[in-house]
Amino acid sequence: MDTTDIEKFKRRGDNTIRLIAIYSAKKGLGDQLEDILVKVIEPTRKEEGNIAYVLHRSMDNPDELMFDEIWVDKESLEMHLNQPYITSAVDQMASILAEPVELRTYSEVRN
Repeated sequence: MDTTDIEKFKRRGDNTIRLIAIYSAKKGLGDQLEDILVKVIEPTRKEEGNIAYVLHRSMDNPDELMFDEIWVDKESLEMHLNQPYITSAVDQMASILAEPVELRTYSEVRN
């Protein structure tokens, strides 16, 4: 599965946003969480404003997963968060998350 559009990555600009989203499932429910998150990768990668969308699993805690995302701009990220497949995934995760999803946004240091 292609997780990064290299051409878009090369053309990223000053408005590009990197989002790190950390998901912590209740003990033993990491596989269920992964099943939900994997299903949003393909439609997300088709979004015009998405540059990269890479799912990772913690090497220390099998119940923790993380998306490393790159978006063209804030508006693209906001549109993504309102997509039906994202809101549906949020609903599906509600009962298996141990804590709220931690979202961290970054801008690239460009010299």
